[in-house]
Amino acid sequence: MPKVCILTPEDVEALEAMCEGASGYFYRMLDYLEERIREGVRRGAFTQEEAEADLDVALWYSYACNNIDEYEYYYRAAQWMPASEPAAGAAGCGMWYYRYSCALLYCGRLDEALEYARRGVETEPDYVWGWLQLGKLLSHFGDRAGALAAVERGLALEPGDYEFTTLAREIRAGCSLEEMEFHWIDPEQDQLLQAGKGQGAEDKRRAIAGILCDRENLAAIKGVLQPAEWEADAPYCTFVLPYGDGRVTGRYSGSEASLSKLPVSWVAALAGRLPELERRGLTFLSMEAGVGTGGMALSWFAIQPDRRLSLCFQAGEESQLVRFEADFTLSGEDQPALEGPGEGGTFLAFVLLEEPEWDAEQFKRDLRDEWGIPCMTEAADDGDGGSTLLFDVSGMTAAVTLYPFPVPRGEAEQCAKHNYLWPEAAQAAGRHRAQLLVSVLGRGADPREAGLLQVKLTCAACRQAGVLGVYANGTVYQPEFYQEAAQAAEEGALPLLNLVWFGLYRTEEGMGAYTEGMRSFGKDEIEVLGAGAQPGDLRGFLIDIALYVLEENITLQDGDTIGFSEGQYLPITRSAGVWADGMTLKVPYPDDVPLQT
Repeated sequence: MPKVCILTPEDVEALEAMCEGASGYFYRMLDYLEERIREGVRRGAFTQEEAEADLDVALWYSYACNNIDEYEYYYRAAQWMPASEPAAGAAGCGMWYYRYSCALLYCGRLDEALEYARRGVETEPDYVWGWLQLGKLLSHFGDRAGALAAVERGLALEPGDYEFTTLAREIRAGCSLEEMEFHWIDPEQDQLLQAGKGQGAEDKRRAIAGILCDRENLAAIKGVLQPAEWEADAPYCTFVLPYGDGRVTGRYSGSEASLSKLPVSWVAALAGRLPELERRGLTFLSMEAGVGTGGMALSWFAIQPDRRLSLCFQAGEESQLVRFEADFTLSGEDQPALEGPGEGGTFLAFVLLEEPEWDAEQFKRDLRDEWGIPCMTEAADDGDGGSTLLFDVSGMTAAVTLYPFPVPRGEAEQCAKHNYLWPEAAQAAGRHRAQLLVSVLGRGADPREAGLLQVKLTCAACRQAGVLGVYANGTVYQPEFYQEAAQAAEEGALPLLNLVWFGLYRTEEGMGAYTEGMRSFGKDEIEVLGAGAQPGDLRGFLIDIALYVLEENITLQDGDTIGFSEGQYLPITRSAGVWADGMTLKVPYPDDVPLQT
């Protein structure tokens, strides 16, 4: 039976003409292929199955998808390739195995990627790039000797090649698979990339983020979201969350591995602010876009890898999208950003434990006896050594989750260095082997009430055995300090020192100070820059401002003034943060501003 011709010589010539120039040609290449296949199937020249089984089509299809260098297209290549494997094996085509292995790699399917890399060099030992792929994967799986041997085979075929010599150096240095993939083929462009000067670095990082899953951080993200349903990599990560009296569907536009790289604190803020984002989205549609919103409600939301959001509102057959930036401000040319940081009400703390164990029943007793808060639910095990206690308190959602591993990426140890009140903070944090994530989602409650509940939960958690510190507000608190500061709550006052950290640092211009924790209340963080003040005086000044803002529940704006004595008018500016991320309020130190009469 004669072979069905899918690609004509003219098709191949057209595709080859797209191989040079900008990366945009690869999109055109893929469009050309898909249109060619659709037209051929429509005319009856061949079937869809015959097109998918064709080796030449598979090689061009995977070439286009892999060079676009985005997760969605790697996924498409990985879905397309298996049907043509018999043809690749019969032809002894190492290139097919290499390209399929690359697609599998960027879909996070590393065991399969290694298997097909091995098959590739066995099928066609003289195909040089198969050895490059095999070397990276063998190194990742701990076979350093095998990885270096693969590099040697590659250099024998391509003496002095830049990619192989770079890979050999990185294998010997113990670089990770993600580090090995953070390269361009062209030496000059790659050197710019490594120096932080090349274009496309962020796109490259986003693609690489889909290779390795941070299982510990993913578990923490799931602990915050508490999903009722979860489906990974089909092609995206989709989940269903409890929301109001029902549920809402969320989608991350990437793989589970990529999702696992999001900061837990950001995910918690999103979960807590969904009702606020829904209200703001409906307000925008009604007031700014002139859309009738009667009967509309949040149907689903989508998260992009850069943390931008899309919220879909639906009423019957009608639907509208509203987009938000990563900092939860409205985005887009027709969507003016809102002033201010949002409503707040989401609080997080990580109680650092010496051993990966806790006594949930003791926690419940301590919470009841110390703070009069009942918890009638039972802790649910996750099957991996962790467990979660999830319950409601006055309409707010409280959760305490044991994670039998340290806070990922050494984050707690780094932030512990900011605690100038506890010199041993970093040393203590470095000993933790597990964590209790304590979280409160205000669900529309007064953020001060949510913060007060957070402190009470955390204090009860601090009574567990082997507590080393409390990681919250960008630092690590000494457990004794945290519990002592919480006594303000027993007297009916806001336990400010538990909920806001007042950082200090010194520059050539003078002392600097900043808050971390005000955003949980829906307020801007506050900074004082280049103050001519003693550290203790500056800290006290910043505490006074924060306490005034929170106790009086006021929102300071750019151009306002504040003062604590007669004739004192300190001008407030709002601009990009110096120490803190996002927009912050800048207040000058009083001694640096003359009194007005």
